[in-house]
Amino acid sequence: MKVEQGKSFATDGHQAVAEATQGWADEPEIIFVFASMKQDGQAVVDALRARFGEVPIAGCTTAGEHLAGAHSNESLVAAAVYDSSMRWTTEVITDLKSFGEEDARGVTDALFASLGVERETLDASKYFSLLMIDGLSMAEERVSAQLAEALEGVPLAGGSAGDDLAFTETRVLTSAGALTNAAVVVLADKGDSDVRIVKHQHFTRTPEMLCITKADPASRTVFEMDGYPAIEAYARALGKTVDEVTGDVTFLNPVTFACNGELYVRSIQKVNEDGSITFYCAIEEGMVLDVGGHGDMHASLSSDLGALREELGKADFIVGFNCILRALEAKQAEAFDALGEVVGETAGAMIGFDTYGEQLNGLHINQTLVAVAIKAAA
Repeated sequence: MKVEQGKSFATDGHQAVAEATQGWADEPEIIFVFASMKQDGQAVVDALRARFGEVPIAGCTTAGEHLAGAHSNESLVAAAVYDSSMRWTTEVITDLKSFGEEDARGVTDALFASLGVERETLDASKYFSLLMIDGLSMAEERVSAQLAEALEGVPLAGGSAGDDLAFTETRVLTSAGALTNAAVVVLADKGDSDVRIVKHQHFTRTPEMLCITKADPASRTVFEMDGYPAIEAYARALGKTVDEVTGDVTFLNPVTFACNGELYVRSIQKVNEDGSITFYCAIEEGMVLDVGGHGDMHASLSSDLGALREELGKADFIVGFNCILRALEAKQAEAFDALGEVVGETAGAMIGFDTYGEQLNGLHINQTLVAVAIKAAA
């Protein structure tokens, strides 16, 4: 496997693509591209199509960009795969609002057909899938769950597009254009490669529990927990006053829930003036949550990726989806360089972006690094 990588801080989409792909060979198998809102998404797609023709494109706008272990903002990063034993295909979802189970079946049927896969004889262990989805659609939970079911056991990893924390509009970058209210799904046949799905977080459970007693699931807003205004119940669980619950406190103290023996994070997007709390992920009345305990990000990442290296060896390529709240914490701690060194030890090439949420199989989660690590056959 050969992976070309490139970055540009040019704001003109055509110039950014030219700089990032300078020296690349023609006809890659697939191109991944992640860009800030400084670059016009449609210009980026047009430039990639002009340069590489009908090669599948999968990417989105971001809240931060990662390439080869280095973190940046206001940039465009791109990576292309060549000469692997893998086969790749993509499908675009153009209307998330109306997307349903039949649509999920249709999208996955098309993906399977493109790779010559029959559902009746599908060996899910031979494939994996990636999802990049509009991060302001409020549809990630529903769409990822429907896709995961229709994929019939094929692992799914992904991330929600960002817009540099403006929370105005995100775009998905595909061969069909730069689209809103949309998603792009990648299906890959592993071939002879060894592929691992990575789920990393540095939070644990604490004994402090909260039950959602009044909420609006459609807006992911909680009005009451344990029968008290949401912010009062949350502050009490932290041993703080309401006035002490700042943005720094909320992203260091998310809530967690357990599912099938795994811990998942539900992060707070904002505390509202009426005392309600809006989350980045789905919530519902009756859900019991634990206040998360906070560990050291660098130590935790070193441990988890060290275990991956022991199991897989040094990967040839990683595609990563990193929660924006992890990036904000890393920025505050001035930890990007140290974290990047860990990534550099783990993979020869890496591309990723800071997300508004991560997808793992049928779940939409927060404050997590979800990634796919690929080790080509010797």
